[in-house]
Amino acid sequence: MRITFFFLYICSGLVFSISAQTAFTKGVIHDSIPVLGAANESFALYLPERYQENELSSIVFIFDPGARAAIGIGSFIEVSEKYGHILVCSNNSRNGPYERNFDIANNLFNHIFSNFTVKEDEMYISGFSGGSRLASAIASLTNKFAGVIGCGAGFSNIKEHMPSTQNYAYVGLCGDRDMNYRELLENKDYLNLIKFNSTLITYDGDHSWPPPEQISRAFDWLRLQKLKKSPPEASKEILGLYKSDYDRIGPFKEAGALLYASEQYERILKSYSPMVSVDSLAKQYQELLTSADYKKRLASHTNVLKMERKLAGKLRAQITSDFKNPGETDFGWWEKELNKLNTLKKRKGVEVDKMVYRIKFDLFVRAYSRKNAPLYSSNEEQAALVDRFLDMLYPRKE
Repeated sequence: MRITFFFLYICSGLVFSISAQTAFTKGVIHDSIPVLGAANESFALYLPERYQENELSSIVFIFDPGARAAIGIGSFIEVSEKYGHILVCSNNSRNGPYERNFDIANNLFNHIFSNFTVKEDEMYISGFSGGSRLASAIASLTNKFAGVIGCGAGFSNIKEHMPSTQNYAYVGLCGDRDMNYRELLENKDYLNLIKFNSTLITYDGDHSWPPPEQISRAFDWLRLQKLKKSPPEASKEILGLYKSDYDRIGPFKEAGALLYASEQYERILKSYSPMVSVDSLAKQYQELLTSADYKKRLASHTNVLKMERKLAGKLRAQITSDFKNPGETDFGWWEKELNKLNTLKKRKGVEVDKMVYRIKFDLFVRAYSRKNAPLYSSNEEQAALVDRFLDMLYPRKE
């Protein structure tokens, strides 16, 4: 594919390239910078305060599903200042055909690598929702990135776009109210099965860009992967990262967020051994796993995921059928099914509440995306169906 050949060419001389560039103020987002050689394409740029023009810099390429470059960069500013990463986000790449987005990405890469001196071994790529799938596809096709941060979605359904034998490290970031939460859990199982260097960080959040705190957790983990390959003097920084990770467990337990605590224990044990002695931590983890409270939470979580798989499958199949044949849509059936979901929510169980949120938002996105011209072409009857369905899903308050 074109993008693969492009990266092979660019990266072969990347660390030796020093080009003149426009002076940009550090510490602010510069939006709508024209991409040279590409008509009507632009990007947003953020340079950390420590940035030096004549020094090699690490970089993060970011892809937002709605081509909102300044928004895409927003959650990464804190980690940019922490680690010195240049941030770059396209104003043109959006949910749509991969070939179109690959062309946009190629133009952006060509501009950046021609105007900035970048560390070849510290290039990262991230995206949210459809941008997450795009980021993983680019990383998998090129194998030229050190790490991928996939936010709110996993991989495309194209085999070549998925992690397999590549060298990059992968972090999945997903709120547990996100419609793609179950997908990210399944991706974790797949990546563990093929022994891919990866981790999944979940948190209390919906389908939106992760907040800076969660982005920072992802980059701390990626930093650890780099330090593992470093000389012994990196041990002090490794211990600092370990302490930061360990200190998260107590608040999770105190808040009763035992699933987050379990995930954190698991990640620490997998990531830091044998560099750090984790015997006492392993004992704490086992105590958590055997506690009655945790077993109850885990059973509830597991049962709800099974319920969600069944309900979501039925509703997704029906909405797909209705979009194909809008004149045959049984709105009475939909009213009945949506009332069932709302009744389930009234049980006030935390896991059930999150499940209902995920299912309803998934239906919303599937319906609303039909208004996205690059993805679908719809007629008046289908457009009317979308509007009526959205009103049923989230009734407007008078």
